[in-house]
Amino acid sequence: MGGLFTVLAVIAAGAASVYFVTSSMGIQLIRKKTLSTILNDVNALQRSGPQTPLHEIYHSLAETRARENVWLKDGNYLNLLRDAGCFDPNTLPPPERLAEIMVSLEEQIRLHSSSATSGHSQAL
Repeated sequence: MGGLFTVLAVIAAGAASVYFVTSSMGIQLIRKKTLSTILNDVNALQRSGPQTPLHEIYHSLAETRARENVWLKDGNYLNLLRDAGCFDPNTLPPPERLAEIMVSLEEQIRLHSSSATSGHSQAL
């Protein structure tokens, strides 16, 4: 009986987590956390290599994120960021804008990937 209660509690906690993550409040919190993580990573990379050009820092960060996430790699993340001018020294956005671009692209890629796996594929 105790094992059944544990299983039901785990299922309920999982359902609550999924509901929260897919709710508008959950999505906003995840977006803010991702923005903060990207900005912190840019700042850390700038401190560790103060002479490194910003476009190289951006590219390095994007490569790392794409390597760590199959969806981003499969979703052409690096090319989309390149097309948005994020790696070009002449069109380089400030770190805050880069973070917004990266988060928006990541959300679009995730939505596209999840809709493609459920049979509702749509273009980015």
